Order: sequence, then structure tokens, then C-alpha cells
Amino acid sequence: MLDVIQKLYDKNIIISGVDQGNKSAKFSYLNRHGNIASFAIPTIVAPAEDKKSAVEGSTETNTIEKKLHLKITSKSLSTVNQERYVYVGHYARNKKGKEEPTYNPIEDTQKNMSTTKFSNDLHVITTISGLAVMAAKENKEEIHIPYAGGLPVSEIKELGSEKALESVKGTHTVEFMDGPLEKKSVTLVIGSGKMYGEGAITDLSLNFDIQQGELVETSLQDRLSETYALGDLGAGTSEMIIFTEEGIDGNLSQSLDIEGTNPYIDRIREKVDNLDEFRALKELFDLDDSERAYQSREEFMSEVIEPSILEVIRGEADTPTFEVRLLKSKKTTDITELVMEEIRKYANDHKKALTSAWNSAGVDELVLVGGGVLFGYPVFKEVQEKFMELQGQEWVIMPDKVEEAPFFTSRGYLIANLIQLTEKEEAELEPVN
Repeated sequence: MLDVIQKLYDKNIIISGVDQGNKSAKFSYLNRHGNIASFAIPTIVAPAEDKKSAVEGSTETNTIEKKLHLKITSKSLSTVNQERYVYVGHYARNKKGKEEPTYNPIEDTQKNMSTTKFSNDLHVITTISGLAVMAAKENKEEIHIPYAGGLPVSEIKELGSEKALESVKGTHTVEFMDGPLEKKSVTLVIGSGKMYGEGAITDLSLNFDIQQGELVETSLQDRLSETYALGDLGAGTSEMIIFTEEGIDGNLSQSLDIEGTNPYIDRIREKVDNLDEFRALKELFDLDDSERAYQSREEFMSEVIEPSILEVIRGEADTPTFEVRLLKSKKTTDITELVMEEIRKYANDHKKALTSAWNSAGVDELVLVGGGVLFGYPVFKEVQEKFMELQGQEWVIMPDKVEEAPFFTSRGYLIANLIQLTEKEEAELEPVN
């Protein structure tokens, strides 16, 4: 396989997998050595100036995805403006006019949320930006991408893979206006590929890794039976994919009628904004009531939630402690109680929906992946331990490295992409009788 990967790499064909998320877009790809590299870009976009601002600061950072001020030219963008200057991801979080996925539980439905993934410029821009970063990380000025991505199961069932793929097909040009690649540009050509139902091929990343161009079995090979339910817990939706001896059961697989992590995170942020301590500071400095303690979900998660949960995963703490720094002062305010209230709501809602769907499907095991695994981990861990006391076995199977759970879907797309391309390359090399 490594020979095939390097052959394609030399042709500027990058094998990748893209997971368009409602908190962040995840990208996994194979470098020249046949190893997986992954990174994420927050799903935030803001309008930008058509040139670098004098106050944007130095370009000394080597982390390309941290400073994305881009000019994007693409027919995949809405016809109103197919040449766009934008701030993307981390760099957009404090910019005027920023846009990130929203969810109104009264007005929106699961279908509307997934349709946003399919057609909204926010997701298209984030995807194109990430692919450009991927090319830049490999020092490529032009790359051809056999696209591998996905949408919620309900959306794939309605649209079909081909129509969904049209949202990203074509030639896209990205110019870096600032950052370590200032004034450089990348051309992305997407002429083929496949859209999958989210979670439908995540079992590939559960069972396999790619090391130096070769598929390597993971330890989960021995833990998974032939039939299981795979819960892919995302920011916008939660998917349940049912695997039987004959493969995926499309009838039983479904988008669960339950919210992803975003609404729970939004409620926590709102409570933080209404803390007496923060209100006192806003009054002291005559700040508007709309002033936020943290500028985006991604910033709040990466600075407040995830570090404490990772401590629990690594065994450095039995229970998480969550603290915020208001106006970035050195003093911290403990918000553990209000965070755990929402984490418990999320985990309890999901343990009920997941276990019910698992029980109804009649399969052997329940497996969890996705960013929601991290968010709900403190409670999922408690349920796991209690189930072990009652039944003498695990309630769910989680990845060996739980902290990598957010990338399992993008890695699954990548592995499916590699298998398909390798089979195609090998078929072309076979002699004709």
C-alpha cells in the first residue's frame, strides 16, 4: 500500500477524510510516509478585509490553522459572492460578523441542522480552508482530492451520496492573506469522491490504524463481536449505526432524535455570562450586557472543559474541576456545579436514547465514538462502573485512546478512501487477458 500512497502523493493526490462538524471540522490525511495526520478547525467564519490589517500582528506562528485570513474563490459558495475574503476558525472567534452553527430547539429540527451541513457556506468555507491547510502542511501548491466525507444518516437517505458530493466538487483557489504562508496560494481540485452516512464507516477506524502505509489491526478487533451498535456523538447530531453479520443495517440505522453537544455548551456559556462576578466586571468597565466571557464554543471547550476531562481520562483526577478566567484575569472562578449540571443532562439523555436503540436493534455491543464521548465522559464513566457492578461487563466499548474519539469519523473516511483508491490502482495494474 505504501507504494500506492507515494505514487499518488507524487501526482499531488492526497488521500484524506473530512468530518464536517458543528463545533469543528476534523481533517485526517496520509502524509508521504503513509502515516495519518489529523487536525481540527473550529466551525466559525467571519467576513474579512481584502488585505492584511496593520494590526494583525506578526506571522511568526508555525501553526497554519491558527491564523486563517483567506481569499477563497469557489463556485461551491453561494452565487451571491463566489470570491470571498474570510477569517476562519480560531482566528474568526473575536471578529465582527462571525457565524457559527446555531440551534433553536423550538424552530429547528434535526433535518434543518443536517441540511445546514449540506448547503451552508459556513461548512463549505471551513471544509475548503481545512483542505488548503492540509495542502500547505505538505508543501503542495495544487492538490487533487478524492473526497471522502459524510452527512447525518437522515440527510444521506434523503439526498443521496452523489447530490451531497456536488456541494464540494470543483476547483477551489485559496490565498493566505496572513500567517506563516502570507501571499501564498493553493489550488484544490475535487473531481471525484463519496459522501457516506456519518458513522457508517467509523468501524474501520475502530478496527484499523494506518502505519507507514499499511493497515494495522487495533486491539478492538478482539473486543468487538460481529454485531454491534455504533453511536457517533457529534456537536449537532448523534447517529446510531447498526452492524450485523451482513454489514450495515440501513433500516435500523438512524439519526437519533436527540440534541448534540452544542445546545448544552451554549447553556453553560450563557450561565457563565450571567455569573455575578462577570456582571460586576462588565458594570465596572461599562461593557455591554452582550459581552461574552468566551468568544466561541471552541474557545470555551478547549480552555475550560476539555483540559479537565482529559485529566480524568488520563487518571490524573477522579472527578473534573472546571474553572473560568473572567476577562482573562489570573483569578479563576469555579463553575464545576453548573457545568456538571449540563453534562449530566447530556449524558443522561444519551444513555437513555443509545441504550434503547441498542436494545431494540438486538445486537451484542454498544460502541461510542465522536466528540460527545469526551463531553459526557465524566458521567459515562460512572455509568460504565455501575453497569460493571450490576452485570459484570462493560456498558459500552470506547476507543483505546478516548481522547482521539473526535477524529474517529474523519479517520474512518480516510481508511475507506485508501481502500477504494488502492483497489482502483491495483485493478489498473492487472494485465488484460
